[in-house]
Amino acid sequence: MAAAVTMVAALVVFSACGSSGASDSPKSPGVLTASGPTKAASGAPTASPQPIGFTYRVVEGDTLSSISQRFGVAVDEIAAVNKLTDAAKISIGQMLFIPGGDAGSAPSPVASPAADARLTGFAFPIEGACLPSSDNLMPNAPREYRAGVHEGVDFYTGSCVDVPQGAPVLAAKPGKVVRADAEFVEMTEAELNELLSRSLQQGYTDERALDRFRGRQVWVDHGNGVQTRYCHLNGIATGITQGAEVQAGQLLGYVGDSGTPEAVTAPGTEIHLHFEIRVGDSFLGAGLPPDQVRTLYERALSAS
Repeated sequence: MAAAVTMVAALVVFSACGSSGASDSPKSPGVLTASGPTKAASGAPTASPQPIGFTYRVVEGDTLSSISQRFGVAVDEIAAVNKLTDAAKISIGQMLFIPGGDAGSAPSPVASPAADARLTGFAFPIEGACLPSSDNLMPNAPREYRAGVHEGVDFYTGSCVDVPQGAPVLAAKPGKVVRADAEFVEMTEAELNELLSRSLQQGYTDERALDRFRGRQVWVDHGNGVQTRYCHLNGIATGITQGAEVQAGQLLGYVGDSGTPEAVTAPGTEIHLHFEIRVGDSFLGAGLPPDQVRTLYERALSAS
């Protein structure tokens, strides 16, 4: 294995699933806590708080200028704190920290999700599975190795059932297949290194890199702006093609590790299903604290 890939493997803290994000960890809108003490002139330690601010997810039509005007924070200040080398290049889904901004003017990622009937009645995509106990396997968990955050739920062996390679992946709800990667080709070592390096340099995982890190995928559209995604698949089931209608519990594909860095550096060591519930241009629970995210997914996965 090339030395460069060995270095990349050392950066991998969690499995490769998730979301673009400018910060090393997800932050809910609100005041940040102090980062640590500094010394006053007398030598006594005093608190050194971080600037007040919140995290904002870029949506379609946003520019750094429009975000600056909306929250009353200078473009240069937003660019500096997010380490943006080119202020003209921001992407949908990217997480930006807005220092000193008014969090009350930030839109909610999902309007009233607790009361949204679209976000109920899903079945678990692995028969007999339950939500993982660790918040690191839930949405908004940091993915520091690629300067991003997680956008879905990871089902490994231990989520109430075994999840080996080749385990059946089932449709969570009736819908229409809008993507099925039957011709997926795994990343090369060179591509993996390039994607990780670029993500760390720009401070977030862009959409192209994120799509590659999800590996072989099936997407099912459930109407009204709701979609489920099934990622890192080892294969696609017969008959699962774009445009196919599927029912809840229908076989879509098989558990694997495609798209993970380990699929290149250590095949067979990151076997799991990455499952997302998407709402509009974002993912269910985006920007919310772990307890609220878990409540949303417990409510959503109510058909099992």
